[in-house]
Amino acid sequence: MADEENQVDDIDESVEKPPRGSRLVMVLLIVVGLLLLAFGLAAGYIVGQANAPYGIASADSDVDPDASGEAASEDEEELDDEETEEQGEALYISLRPQFTVNFHDGQKERYLMASIDLMARDQEIIDQIEKDMPVVRYQILRVLGRQDGSLFKEGGKDLLLSQILEVIQTIIDSPAGSVEAVYLTSFVVQ
Repeated sequence: MADEENQVDDIDESVEKPPRGSRLVMVLLIVVGLLLLAFGLAAGYIVGQANAPYGIASADSDVDPDASGEAASEDEEELDDEETEEQGEALYISLRPQFTVNFHDGQKERYLMASIDLMARDQEIIDQIEKDMPVVRYQILRVLGRQDGSLFKEGGKDLLLSQILEVIQTIIDSPAGSVEAVYLTSFVVQ
């Protein structure tokens, strides 16, 4: 009988229990890994939002630049679809090469690079933009060069887009319509 007890004790000693510290280390590694994953996802989301194209919807829209961006109701979407059918298909033109200007923001010289696309609903307008491209580019460069520190405030880019749209609409004088929207597809300020 004593031999059996010794054998049971030997069996218990041969099975090693994992040290308590290793469980704590494992839990800490899992928690740290989850935190790193959460930070990585948040950083990816923020970077993705920063690289998204920025632009105004249309020249005659009643969109408030300070609005929170809530989705339109179904009735408003149906009205927009009907208006789009009446107005025609949206046509886009990219103003290439990108615009590069220096401007003073009150504290120091800044460097601005922007890629701009225009939207109209009539091919005649697009053709006129192409024909008058030197004048269009010159006037946009003048608007970009007049920028100051207000560009960095809330609504600054919206104001810039509306100024560009206004200048282009004065250049493009057509009975068929005019440029309806300006989009910043790339925007860098240093």
